Amino acid sequence: MSATSLDPSPDVVVVGAGVAGLTVAHALARAGRRVVVLESSDEVGGLLRRGDLDGLAIDIGAESFATRTTGVADLIADAELAIEVVPPMPGGAHLAAMADADVVRAPLPTRTVLGIPADPLAADVVRILGPEAAARVAAERELPATGDGAEPSLADLVAERCGPELVSRLVDPLCRSVYSQPAAALRLSRVQPALWQEFQRSGSLIAAADAVASASRTGSAVAGLAGGMWRLPVALRAAAEASGATVRTGVAVRTVRAGATGVTVESTAGRFTARAVVVATGTRAAAAVLAESGETAADDPRTDTTLDAAALGAPAPGATTLDAARAERVRVVAALVRSRALDEHPVGSGVIVAPDVPSRAKALTHANAKWPWLGDALGHRHPHHHVVRMSARDGSAPGLETPADLAREIALLTGIPLTTADVVATASAVYDDAVAAPPVTPERRGELAHLGIHLAGASVAGTGLASVVPHARDLAAMLLASLSADTVTATAAAVNTVMHTATTGSSA
Repeated sequence: MSATSLDPSPDVVVVGAGVAGLTVAHALARAGRRVVVLESSDEVGGLLRRGDLDGLAIDIGAESFATRTTGVADLIADAELAIEVVPPMPGGAHLAAMADADVVRAPLPTRTVLGIPADPLAADVVRILGPEAAARVAAERELPATGDGAEPSLADLVAERCGPELVSRLVDPLCRSVYSQPAAALRLSRVQPALWQEFQRSGSLIAAADAVASASRTGSAVAGLAGGMWRLPVALRAAAEASGATVRTGVAVRTVRAGATGVTVESTAGRFTARAVVVATGTRAAAAVLAESGETAADDPRTDTTLDAAALGAPAPGATTLDAARAERVRVVAALVRSRALDEHPVGSGVIVAPDVPSRAKALTHANAKWPWLGDALGHRHPHHHVVRMSARDGSAPGLETPADLAREIALLTGIPLTTADVVATASAVYDDAVAAPPVTPERRGELAHLGIHLAGASVAGTGLASVVPHARDLAAMLLASLSADTVTATAAAVNTVMHTATTGSSA
């Protein structure tokens, strides 16, 4: 790609063409700003990726989004994207756990938040925890409020107040499935702010869950897109380009450096100097781009900036267990499976896998049992066929490669016997930078923003599109206001210079 085909001095360069970067780019371009988006991979979308199973387009990345905010629906409406938001089918998911050396499967309880039940003595909770553990959880309401010290991990908080059984049977499996991290690596205030705020108010996790939980099954407070989530970044790219943005894939960004004349981006497509840069990548990529800044042309060291891996939460020498968890590789495998027994949707929309189950997967989604549009597509083309997705427990370990591997794991988790011949087609994807690390400190982010370097995406907004999209839209609005203010200031300065020259009779 030739650098001459791109504007070398746009208003804004966006690094990364995931949903966050494309959201910012679309908003800026629609407002008349010159925007260049640089994406290192060959396609846009980030964690929203299309897979193919025997000609059937499916999601091989994220396949739903939380509906705790209206961010995604608002974006689709505001950008006038030809995309339909759809709810999942009401079947709900199951939990697979060990009991007496056998795998047992039970529907996940209704009215829970992150596995914390609003009614610990409900039959569906007792079935999973057992009566003694459920009684302990119910007694949590009577405990005194937690002190004002540093917030513990979600695992420690729940274990201290509700007992270890709730962590191991519900909270930890759900965290590993939804956030690709163990509960020991998460903070409640980050992954479920509403629950944390209610806990701070009431002093009880159970009371907080009772106030926040919906009446539907765990995992159903989500929505998807007809045809697949991968359609969102594709449509958003088209809308951004129609508004004047330039989006280029296959371009790696090496460094981002703030200097006296703007922010310089060095890339495989050349050098760009912009009034602002938005880094909308994963945590590792952001750390790599910003940690290698060179010397600035200005003498004032405050006009140059670097951002090291530790500041972004990436693993560093001597990293803790929490840091190591953030570096986990995420691997998704999908299979087109032929089975009449799966027509009955025996585990509803899928299975959350407890750590004691000898499976290489941490979660299984029976995709066409979850999404009506996919069921319709299969019914027309592949009777008695099913799309099953699995998330690897260890993204770097073998065991989910061959049809035999997949048949064995699906049979283990669903209870439906399968053979290698039943696995018709497969697809997979690996994500090395998918786990969102905690954001930079407010002080550091303010320092970067002052220099014209801004961060977007899950590393700063929190996991999931429900957090990422509103943050990106707010950032775009702030940038538009800032760029407009800079334009007014520059225009006023130019007018004052002209007037001064005319008055004094001086010449250049």
